[in-house]
Amino acid sequence: LLSRWAHRSTVGELAPAQYRGRMVAFNNMSVTFGQLLASALGAGFATVKGEGWRATVGIGAAPALALSGLLFFCPESPRQLVAHGKHEAADAVLLRIYPKSSVEQRQAKMRSIELSLQEVTQAMSKESLWVTFKRIFTTPSTGRAVLTACMVMAISQLGGFNTLMYYAATLFSIVGFSNSTAVGITVSATNFVFSIVNLVLVDKFGRRTLLTITVLGMSICMIVAVIAFRYIPIDTETLVVESTNIGWPGTLVLVAIICYVACYSSGVATIAWIGTELIPLEVRAMGTMLNTVTCWSTNIIISSTFLSMMKSWTPSGAFGFYAGICFFGWVFVVFFYPECKGMPLEAIREVFAKGFGVKYSKKWQKDHKYDAKVETMVLGH
Repeated sequence: LLSRWAHRSTVGELAPAQYRGRMVAFNNMSVTFGQLLASALGAGFATVKGEGWRATVGIGAAPALALSGLLFFCPESPRQLVAHGKHEAADAVLLRIYPKSSVEQRQAKMRSIELSLQEVTQAMSKESLWVTFKRIFTTPSTGRAVLTACMVMAISQLGGFNTLMYYAATLFSIVGFSNSTAVGITVSATNFVFSIVNLVLVDKFGRRTLLTITVLGMSICMIVAVIAFRYIPIDTETLVVESTNIGWPGTLVLVAIICYVACYSSGVATIAWIGTELIPLEVRAMGTMLNTVTCWSTNIIISSTFLSMMKSWTPSGAFGFYAGICFFGWVFVVFFYPECKGMPLEAIREVFAKGFGVKYSKKWQKDHKYDAKVETMVLGH
């Protein structure tokens, strides 16, 4: 959990503004590839008698060891280096990130970082962690930024995706698919493929546009699943299908879930983590912590209640609940989520100065459409 929190903050600070969303999306794509590979390995070793599970656990150590070695080649964030007075090291990192930049451009960038850090340092010089925590709830603009990031994260979890991943085999056996493991791998493959779609589109079309389309798509897919489940005879006490001839409703549930996963992976799956770019620097560590807490607390709630909801509310009721969450999320995105693609981290803090910044961000994107392209070619942070 500590590494998950740290590396996303580091990616956000290292990546140029033009590619910030794409870099976080690449990270998410790597995670989904790992999930797909793990599902395939699990299916393969399931036929091995006795010690097959030991092999799957042991294989998981290999990527961790490789990453431990590669970390020695990863650069530190320029903001961290400037904050500790290591200007030469910061210049070297900026040169690695922007190889075509001049010395003057990198020095200007470091001065911009210094000014931003001075503002933050003056505001936080006498602050304890508790005061920083309270700042989130007592400073309206900061509170709105953290709330927006955490709301999108909550939607990504409460919308039901992880229940589909955790209980894929159980769910598809309920609707009559005998080879539920193969179907589960199909879902993991869909998750991976459409995370690539997000990687390609997130910085081109922006976070808000992708969320508006995909979160609505998630809601529609869940509604289709609700309708299909109404025609599947399921014993809610045992969650066992009461007929061997499911027919089109079972196929429709499978299609709806795959389409839901496609919408999720190409939208909110990655953008929920990109949302930390909205949080002002002076509370970014605390805000990122709250965003991570939101992720795992809602994950626990939704995964631990899935089977109980399926029994007490019926499958249609459970998926109807997820559809409602997704629709609420879509409404929130439409009215409260600003577009921050291509905006420098220092400029994003102004977005929430008045309200939730939807109109302000649109105006900024329009006014800086061409300026941002030119600036990002060399120093687009």
